[in-house]
Amino acid sequence: MTVAVLLIIALVVVLVLAATVVYARQPASGTGRIVRYRRRTRSAPRFRLERLSQHRYVLRNDGGTSAYDVRLDTDDLTVTEGETHLREFGPRHAEHYLLIQPMHGRVTDIVVRWHTRPGGDDVQVTPLRLDIEAASEGQEA
Repeated sequence: MTVAVLLIIALVVVLVLAATVVYARQPASGTGRIVRYRRRTRSAPRFRLERLSQHRYVLRNDGGTSAYDVRLDTDDLTVTEGETHLREFGPRHAEHYLLIQPMHGRVTDIVVRWHTRPGGDDVQVTPLRLDIEAASEGQEA
């Protein structure tokens, strides 16, 4: 009789240990949302403005998703090449611009306004610094 009781107790202990191991391997509540948020943040559009020469720039989306209804606010810069409004700006996409400074001063920043989905109300704003000192004044446009 005591052997049977000991076997039952041992069986219960093994079942409790197995349940503990299974429960410990399950993700904590809410961690799936954190992972999805991190993945979405990593893949969100990331704009970067690169200067090629005195007046030539390239706007790039280094992110993993598209930006929609993208508008480039160039202030008083004269845009002689390149679109300042795009319906969609895909990942790894680049737009080339020829930007001329105004006669009355320097523009040092431009602003990119965009949405995360087509027709969305969620306006995102990305200020970008113009690298106006990188190229020498004698370089060609």
